[in-house]
Amino acid sequence: MLEVNKELHVEKLTPEELVRWCQRTLPEDTRAFEVLVAQYKGRIYATTYRLMGNQQEAEDQAQEVFLKIYRNIKNIQEPATLPAWITRIAINTCMDALARQQRRPQTTPLVPVGPDGEQEEEPRYVDTRILTPEESALRSELRHCLQQALSKLDRPARAALVLRDIDDHSYQEIADTLAIGLSAVKMRIHRARLAFQQALELVCPDVGRSLKRTEQPVHP
Repeated sequence: MLEVNKELHVEKLTPEELVRWCQRTLPEDTRAFEVLVAQYKGRIYATTYRLMGNQQEAEDQAQEVFLKIYRNIKNIQEPATLPAWITRIAINTCMDALARQQRRPQTTPLVPVGPDGEQEEEPRYVDTRILTPEESALRSELRHCLQQALSKLDRPARAALVLRDIDDHSYQEIADTLAIGLSAVKMRIHRARLAFQQALELVCPDVGRSLKRTEQPVHP
């Protein structure tokens, strides 16, 4: 048990301990919540930015996500589910915001971004070898094509594809996040990949046909 009356280095707490600490001390003591924000702000912002496709809107939705976390963290029954719970809030918050916009979402970046809206210097899937100018140009064109194709997917498909093929969540994690069955997750991702392939062939026919010939799932 955590002792409230003892000095505690909250930055050393596990996510589960942070949840319990928040549940016991908010709103009087916000230290644990501040640590939680520091730990998850990058992940939340990356998710809102990919889904909203706009820095200002992503920042607004990220703030909304943290407000919801603050208001509802006392309702978590299983602290170990914190990551999935936070991701679900971020996804649902963005989906609600996009539904309110009544307009087509802007282009969604496919590379990790930081809280300042800048792309990370070395995304985990970037080839770190030195590229020739021609290779750099081709890579830039491919990224643009993938961004355009992803932006054309409907909101549920985009969320599923972001979670699976960009953020690399397991099917079970996605099921927990979206609060749907495992078979429904697999079907949604399958359909999202097909829709993504079709969209890619429309916006960049040469790239779409080239990727299709590999007979592999398209992973943006």
